[in-house]
Amino acid sequence: MAVARAARSGFFRSRGAIPSYSCGKDVFFDAGHTQKFLPSFENITSGGNLSQLSSIRKVDITSFGSRGIRATPQYQSPYAERVTEESDLENDSPSYPGLEATKPGEKPRVIVLGTGWAACRFLKGLDTKIYDVVCISPRNHMVFTPLLASTCVGTLEFRSVAEPVGRIQSALATEPNSYFYLASCSGIDTNKHEVYCETVGNVGLPHEPYRFKVAYDKLVIAAGAEPLTFGIKGVKEHAFFLREVNHAQEIRKKLLLNLMLCENPGISEEEKKRLLHCVVIGGGPTGVEFSGELSDFIMRDVRERYSHVKDYIQVTLIEANEILSSFEVGLRQYATNHLTKSGVHLKRGVVKEVHAKKIVLSDGTDVPYGLLVWSTGVGPSEFVKSLNVSKSPGGRIGVDEWLRVPSVEDVFALGDCAGFLEQTGKQVLPALAQVRYVIPLAYFIFVIDFETNRLNDIVGTGCREARKVSGRVV
Repeated sequence: MAVARAARSGFFRSRGAIPSYSCGKDVFFDAGHTQKFLPSFENITSGGNLSQLSSIRKVDITSFGSRGIRATPQYQSPYAERVTEESDLENDSPSYPGLEATKPGEKPRVIVLGTGWAACRFLKGLDTKIYDVVCISPRNHMVFTPLLASTCVGTLEFRSVAEPVGRIQSALATEPNSYFYLASCSGIDTNKHEVYCETVGNVGLPHEPYRFKVAYDKLVIAAGAEPLTFGIKGVKEHAFFLREVNHAQEIRKKLLLNLMLCENPGISEEEKKRLLHCVVIGGGPTGVEFSGELSDFIMRDVRERYSHVKDYIQVTLIEANEILSSFEVGLRQYATNHLTKSGVHLKRGVVKEVHAKKIVLSDGTDVPYGLLVWSTGVGPSEFVKSLNVSKSPGGRIGVDEWLRVPSVEDVFALGDCAGFLEQTGKQVLPALAQVRYVIPLAYFIFVIDFETNRLNDIVGTGCREARKVSGRVV
């Protein structure tokens, strides 16, 4: 997990740092969850009578298993202003709680964009006795990404890696002037201190988006990053990414579907080999972890439950250079040896094109596949690119050593969406780096210091298998 390093200062020169990671763009609900756990909301929206939305305040979520979690309100429409023209946002709107600028004597409002590692670490440390907080994100939970690969093959269940944001910061579900909005940010007016948002369309939610604005005193942008595709044709159409819970759900469905299809009569030998060829692009931590989990799944489950097709399934990991190239040599060698012994085929190559049933490498080699997982790192999102602020060399939001956006007032940026400006002389941290000291920005005034016993790089290579650079297997 990437973390930034910084120090502290006063409220108007707020300083600090928190874990840096990305946040995604999808909500962890499928049709089954929504029908079962949100029947009242479904009844309201199924008839298309959106006027009834004004009566909705909060919906408590209990879809994360039998724990009975009282989590984040999904949609707080009394505080959403529907607009039809962008210019309407500039007009005077009705006084909705939580949207207009704070008045003298009220607690300052801090808006947090995102629910990834950076945003949630900030939310956890924020003192809501001093500040009101509004969190805006297209998903209502944080994903524990190091274990996400395990959910693809059933080693862990999906609820085990998703933590509702309402449990991370309870004020979002309990305090009268703190809210969670299930929406995406479409723009920021730094002169007016306002953010413009649009509700996301999802199962159980209205497909016609609502736009609304929220005024802020302090704005924390932790909107994460998006997977890098390098402009390669066909990646977005045919490959799976592995950054969200719903990504893992889709990968599991595809994998099990291919296994069952291969047992049907009439499937040729060549087609069975293609359907059960799992190709992973990218030899970073995510690609290595997923390949290791797949190899464990083959050895522990496929050979027992799908014995008729067990000899056809194969895992290939394609990387342009060495796997885990940013890690210590000993760790790279261990991972290479372990994956090879587990039956993972390591192949060097650069992808040129992606088609529905095959990928084409730069040397002209065709690689047929039934499941393609793309894990080649992350880059700035379209939202970050659209912001009219200074950018770091990598295209992220440029920040100074205190994580402030120098070109505007009262705006901070954290996590994968942020990068140090060149004049700071500091190196931009990679998305999976580990830093020894973590000093969160969340309190704005006081320093909260965390220290680990030692800096270690850890990479999972399968079920219950991981390796640290210190040499001990855990």
